[in-house]
Formats: sequence, structure tokens, C-alpha cells
Amino acid sequence: MKERQHKVLDHTIIGYFLLAIFVSLFESLGSQIDKLLGTVIPDYTVETMSMGRTVDSSMGVGVALAALLALLIFKLWFKPVYDGCLHKYGLKEGLLMLLPFLIFHWIGSIVSWITLGTGSVIIALLRATAPGFGEEIMFRGLGVANYMRKIQSERQIKVIFWLSSIVFGLLHLSNIIAGGDPFSVLIQAVYAIGVGMLFGAVYLRTGNLWPTILGHWSVDFMEMVRVDLSGSGGVMVGMGIGDWITVAAAAFAAIWALRLMKPEHNGEIMELWSKKWGVNEN
Repeated sequence: MKERQHKVLDHTIIGYFLLAIFVSLFESLGSQIDKLLGTVIPDYTVETMSMGRTVDSSMGVGVALAALLALLIFKLWFKPVYDGCLHKYGLKEGLLMLLPFLIFHWIGSIVSWITLGTGSVIIALLRATAPGFGEEIMFRGLGVANYMRKIQSERQIKVIFWLSSIVFGLLHLSNIIAGGDPFSVLIQAVYAIGVGMLFGAVYLRTGNLWPTILGHWSVDFMEMVRVDLSGSGGVMVGMGIGDWITVAAAAFAAIWALRLMKPEHNGEIMELWSKKWGVNEN
């Protein structure tokens, strides 16, 4: 059988952005499922502001399912050399790496519940699947895996670590268009860079996306239970005491991520990803 070529994706940085766009296209289709769900599930759809206009927003399980489909296609495209990123090995280790940050963050969310009040737990659980699955697959799952397929030097690991973290954070600035308070959104973007650093480090160290999906899902679920974010679809409109605690948790996440990504771990990361890709294509 003729070997399948991956000429475009062999350009790792270009490939990272192309794969993010690829996932986003699937998610836009998945959002149509969420619109249908919004017609039968009360409060699943929320009104948000976009470019000065009021629009209905529905994002949840439809987006998550579409992102998973994109991940499956990626795995099939590289079959049989790539073993995928959703499996058992590395799951426990990844969750333990995330646990200190998660506890810190959950405390901030609970403070927000107490000071602001809460909305529907079920709706929050459903909505949190969109960022939990969608953002992890878009910003880390495909692009990081493809990058690790081609690199030849341990020093190159830090490039995808920083790229995926910064892009993840800066994309949150788009919440200004959705009507978010500019200062709060800016803080949210910086916060997301710190959290993205930890999620990226855990993914690179374990080769398993489940820990970051579950961690991301839990963080967004805890936040979306808040009555203010429940009503705004997750768009920040101000900063409260609980928010500053979660910002501190993100700062802790960034510091912890840098420890997880110390150069002494580079050899271990390279070996892990070489095994994940089977026969090295370099």
C-alpha cells in the first residue's frame, strides 16, 4: 500500500493552526445540534451581545461530539502509526498533576457561588462539555500531537508548549465582541494562558488528553453554575472575590507547569511521543 503523504501537516506550526481551523469547522456544525437542543431544553440557549447585536448562543454537547469526530478523523488519517490520545495509560498521573490546581480553582468557584448565587447545575454540566472537549481538542489534542510527530530536537518541545498556551489565552479576547467587560476579558485571557500552560504540560508529559478534558470540564462546570455566568453563557462581565481566587489558581498553574516542563523531563517526553507515533516518520 502506498504510504499516505502529509506534506502540509509536516509543517508543524502551519499544521497547528490548520488543525485548529479543522476542529472549529466541525464545531460550527456541532453547534447546529446544540441549537436543536436549545428548542427542547429550557435555558440551554442564552442571549449574548455580538457586535452590538443580540444573538442566541447554544454551545454544549453538540460541539463536544463534533470535536470528538474531528479527533477520530485525525487518528484514522494517521492510522496505523498513531495510537491516539484518549486511553487509560497516563490518566491517573495526569489527574494527579492537575489536582492541586483544580482544588485551588474549585475553591474560587465555590466562593463565587456563595457571593453571587447559583443557576442550573444540569445546564452548567451540559454547557461545560463544549470547552471541556472542544477547546482541548482544538488547542491541544490535534495540533500538539501533530507537532510532536515531526520534531527532532528536545529544544523544540518548548515551542509548542508556549504556542498552544498563548494562542489558547489570546482567543479568549474574542469575548469582548460577545459583550464582555474589556478589563475582565483581558484578565480572563491572561488567566487562560496560565491554565493553558498547565494543560499543555500535562498533555505533553502523559500523551493523554483525558486528564485535561476532565479538568477543563470540571473547571468550566464549576464556573458556569454561577448565576452571572449561567445567564451570560460564560462571558465575564465583572471581577468578584471568587474570580481573583481563580486568577491566583491560574498563576499557580503557570508556575506548576514550568516545573513539569523542566528540561530534565524533555528526554522522557520525546520517548513517550516517539512511542505514541510508532515508527518515527522523521
